[in-house]
Amino acid sequence: MVECTLDKLLTEEVITSRIKDFTVDQLKALAAEIRSFLIHNISQTGGHIGANLGIIELTIALHYVFDLEKDKLLFDVGHQGYTHKLLTGRKALFSSLNSINGMSRFISSKESPYDILDASHGGTAVSIGTGIAYANKIDNSDSITVSIVGDGAFVEGMSFEGLNYATQNPLPLLIIINDNGMSIPKNVGSVNHILANKKSASNFFSAMGFNYFFIEDGHDLQSSIHVLEKAKASLQEKTTIVHVKTIKGKGLDIAKDHPYKLHFSMPFDPNDGTSVSPVPAGKTYTEVIANTLHRLMTDDKDIFVLTPSTPYASGLEKLLVDFPKNSIDVGMAEQQAAGMAAGLTMRHKKVFLCYQSTFMQRAMDQIFHDICFMNLPVTIISSRSGFAGFDSPTHHAIYDLSYLRGLPNLEIFYAGSSKDLQEIITHRCHYATKPMVILHPYESIRSDEHHYFRKQKIEENEIIFTGADGYILSIGNRLETAITLRDKLRRYGQHVGVIHIRWVKPFKDESLLSVISKTPFIVTLEENVKNAGFGSIVSELITDNALATPLLRVAIDSDFTQTGDKEYLSTLEKIDCDSIITQLQKKKLFSCSKKQSSF
Repeated sequence: MVECTLDKLLTEEVITSRIKDFTVDQLKALAAEIRSFLIHNISQTGGHIGANLGIIELTIALHYVFDLEKDKLLFDVGHQGYTHKLLTGRKALFSSLNSINGMSRFISSKESPYDILDASHGGTAVSIGTGIAYANKIDNSDSITVSIVGDGAFVEGMSFEGLNYATQNPLPLLIIINDNGMSIPKNVGSVNHILANKKSASNFFSAMGFNYFFIEDGHDLQSSIHVLEKAKASLQEKTTIVHVKTIKGKGLDIAKDHPYKLHFSMPFDPNDGTSVSPVPAGKTYTEVIANTLHRLMTDDKDIFVLTPSTPYASGLEKLLVDFPKNSIDVGMAEQQAAGMAAGLTMRHKKVFLCYQSTFMQRAMDQIFHDICFMNLPVTIISSRSGFAGFDSPTHHAIYDLSYLRGLPNLEIFYAGSSKDLQEIITHRCHYATKPMVILHPYESIRSDEHHYFRKQKIEENEIIFTGADGYILSIGNRLETAITLRDKLRRYGQHVGVIHIRWVKPFKDESLLSVISKTPFIVTLEENVKNAGFGSIVSELITDNALATPLLRVAIDSDFTQTGDKEYLSTLEKIDCDSIITQLQKKKLFSCSKKQSSF
């Protein structure tokens, strides 16, 4: 008999193989200890607590039934992998969650050989699982592939494409549906109805050609192990699905009444929920969006707001309650959101389509084909543009300027202040004639932003400061850096101007040409990769007009960057003020030997 205590079990050693010797009672004790450990630790660091509390027993059962030295677990969304991390020797890393170079919020192959799929976007594990399983079948390998998919991510188009192929040939592929009735918020649509009970789900999946098994209580370890053993044996016949009912946030009382069952939270008090929040503190751009849309929707019944299961990211919770017919959560279905937005617009509705920028990538074909090609005046509000904090590196929206600017008919506006957001949303409500993306950063609004408001109309870029020695042209998410850089350069006797570039497309060539042609140098700032970004637009403008003005493009050189806060990542990618000054000196655009001036 194995002694089951937290300190002896959850060590740095990998215990996935050891738990096969545990009794059911010991496994239950292990689950209780892991739940306690996760609540205690995540309440201090912040993290994806709700989803992980709901999959503890199921993860233990999977580790018990399968041999992870040869079998592969693919977590469709990596933020349900905390128990898996504990069972594969990463207990000591949990204190580093949400810190620089700390443990990933998601499954990461850089952390462990037991992490197969670098997963942070839902809906991919079934398709990738078919590929791994097919290769194993061709190679006559006895390895089993297990794809673990949440019911929320099951509505993603890629999930259904994977399901469609998975029964073409019997594959050594087991698909686990972790069904807690939620994605981030509650699930919507017909898939939710299919999964509502065993009968409807069995009929659906059996008709598709799968063996189907059902676990009514995914927190019952004995039952879960029994069903998983049967499902494993059935893989000799055909590809198999195990449908498991779980409870998101199980064991944490404050999660019961939370609208997202504490999907993600900053550090919190587990007793009373104090500080529970998935978004940055202070006044945010999402708050401005919500208040502006609420005001407009009160007077205009033709305004519609859509989101693919991320209402909190755009501050839409109150709109969903106050305007239930006009505020629509389509579930984790970014392509559906874009297609539906196109259809509503074709019927003369005023549509605001709200994405997180990293997830907007999934709908690129619909934005290109269904919105831009037909020149439909859909307004896309894309939050979290630029650095995205401590989520996976794939969450950083440091590519959006590059891939959006090539789309015909699409206007691109970058809001650098609450005033910008209010004005452009109101403007779009009354005067939209073609598609537009409104980008904004995922951070608190500076409390002193009103000091930098200028009188230029929303149709123009914003000249915040003029300068005789050069100009900084900045996208909204680097505006604070631009202003700080200006102040630092004054210490070297350099008086540079700052222009806030609201309009990425159409680019305001004429107004900027007069500035660029007469200034000693130009610096462009953006939180985007250098290739095809904002700096490239300015470079093209200088080249096409045969200007000789020196240009320093300050942007991200690397293809993928790390996770981290904005300050750390700015320094890492050399787009912080000190790095910019060093680059200016190397290009000999000014000399630090000049007499420093005081403020």
